[in-house]
Amino acid sequence: MNRRDILAGAVAVAASSAARPTVGQAQAAPTRRLGFLMVVDERPGSREWVQAALDGLSALGWREGQNLQVDLRWGYADAARIGKATEEILALKPDVVLAQGVVGARYFQRATKTVPVVFVQMQDPVGGGFVANLSRPDANLTGFTNFDYTMVGRWLQMLKEVQPGLGRALALINPDDRVRFDGYGDSLARHAPALGMRAELRGIRSAEDVIAAASAFAAEGGDGGLVILPDASTIAHLDTILAQAARHRFPTVHPYADQVRRGGLMAYTSNAEEQYRVAASYIDRLFRGAAIGSLPVQASERFETVLNLKTAAALGLTIPPSLLARADEVIE
Repeated sequence: MNRRDILAGAVAVAASSAARPTVGQAQAAPTRRLGFLMVVDERPGSREWVQAALDGLSALGWREGQNLQVDLRWGYADAARIGKATEEILALKPDVVLAQGVVGARYFQRATKTVPVVFVQMQDPVGGGFVANLSRPDANLTGFTNFDYTMVGRWLQMLKEVQPGLGRALALINPDDRVRFDGYGDSLARHAPALGMRAELRGIRSAEDVIAAASAFAAEGGDGGLVILPDASTIAHLDTILAQAARHRFPTVHPYADQVRRGGLMAYTSNAEEQYRVAASYIDRLFRGAAIGSLPVQASERFETVLNLKTAAALGLTIPPSLLARADEVIE
């Protein structure tokens, strides 16, 4: 069963809509230009995220071809392509930019100090230097966070639940953003020992990196599991990650539900589609002249557990009743 997440602060955003112009008035407004950077590859799951943002804008009266121009670019988890996409979007002089994740926000943070940027799927915006204050961002960025580093503890706990004898965990993420890399590394070091586990963090940029990391981890011997951290590289190379997990019989825990639907074992996750949909409310307000400082950074408040019983069976694992009872979606 699916259950939509409600983002923290969404009630306040909805309440403020009473002061906005009606849909009919929005249709009469001048055309606005939205730059939209997705740093991942174009695929069914990520296309749904994009569509959720467009649906949210449409509900507020902003429709492509009428009063909205959307300049969408895909980065395919490639630094050169993401950099080029950033330059192309800014050259088109957008009124607002919607940027995916830490990577997307970082590129625009470096490229412009004036164009308003709304980020989604962000982790640790203060520690990462994107905003100085969550309640009143003082630069040109604001938006929505999905996870903080402490989520690692929950993901490790889930691995331990499905395989109590598990003594090792390997977490994968792109290493290029050192603040985020070190943040997850520190969290792994804090949470793993309390669960009787040894955890390590490996940086991956390519499918070859995934294969090398998984092979080295398997060669160490003993039961091990994979923690797939939220990142463009782990999204882009998911098929390789899942193939290596199947080959070495590693249980996996993921940050996004669609990764479990594609064959991962389990996820504890916020609702990414809902975050993109709610982000439309900030874009709408910025189109109408709101200041960034009036739009606080919002965090996901509710999460869902997604399990794939087919993958569990293939790995020879039995999902414990306590975990099944918490599941919001079960793939059989």
